[in-house]
Amino acid sequence: MKVLLKTALVCGAVAVALTSAQAADVTLRLGLSSFKPHPFNDAAERFAAKVDELSNGSIDIQIFPDRQLGGVKELTEGVRFGTVDMTINSSSAMADQIPGVNALQFPFLVDGYSEFADLVVTPEAQALYEGLGKSGAIALTIYEGGQRHFLTVDKPVTSMDGFKGLKTRVAPVRLHLDVFKALGTNPTPMAYGEVYTGLETHALDAVETNISSIAAEKYSEVAKQVLLTGHYFWPGLLMINKAKYDSLTPEQQQILHTAALETVKPQIQALDAYDKDLMKKLEAESGVTFVEPTPEMRQQMIEAVQPVYDAYMDSDPTIAPFVAKAKAIGQKAD
Repeated sequence: MKVLLKTALVCGAVAVALTSAQAADVTLRLGLSSFKPHPFNDAAERFAAKVDELSNGSIDIQIFPDRQLGGVKELTEGVRFGTVDMTINSSSAMADQIPGVNALQFPFLVDGYSEFADLVVTPEAQALYEGLGKSGAIALTIYEGGQRHFLTVDKPVTSMDGFKGLKTRVAPVRLHLDVFKALGTNPTPMAYGEVYTGLETHALDAVETNISSIAAEKYSEVAKQVLLTGHYFWPGLLMINKAKYDSLTPEQQQILHTAALETVKPQIQALDAYDKDLMKKLEAESGVTFVEPTPEMRQQMIEAVQPVYDAYMDSDPTIAPFVAKAKAIGQKAD
């Protein structure tokens, strides 16, 4: 009887230990509104792999791409209110909560991915999203979704006059509306998932978009002309629900921060070659044409959007230091 009791106690202790070990493991659901081969999907995979490595498998980031958990609005609100653990979504979706993030999409801020990768890890960039915690979410870092260009259904745009009156899809964000009004288009807010139909039915003449979306969202089936403006970047905040974050141990929190920091630059710097390879594929398989604006046209675009800088510069105290840092990085690159 004593032997049986001792055995039962040992088995019970082992069961409790196993249950405790299992309870210590953390699973976080990360939702994406983007389809492969979008860079946000690549960023999520890099982050999840690094978290798995640093935690020895004790933190599992489960990725739900392709709008499985909702679109941009549903995911950002879901993370804020706790129905979704994590997301990587456009920084512009949080501009109402933290106006400073508008600065991440100031037009012609820096020239290329390498400079942008250096910029987003600076204290000046991190200050832009520090206030997010008040809205129920915490941002861990900034990834990049791809520089934006100008895709038209019919004839290509080759001069400033070509922008005039074009019904151009922009995200429903005031900054984007202001940028494309300044360029002379007729900016038309539309949900991301409705753009293909808008182009197909000619409800839209154009869309400002990244190279990966032309492929992933199959825009190349209905629009073929791309002006490589690179007018602004498409930063994505890696966000986690604040209550979920607070429930983690300090060690687990640090793993998430370290994984985010270590994957930012590789993810952004890979986009240059990624875009070039995808452009070749779109040219060969879908007949998409890519045209660079002339130096004169590019300068005219920069001058046209200067009032946007003037209007937004004082809207948040974090913006001016960030823009100054961007200029310093740009001058260093030159």
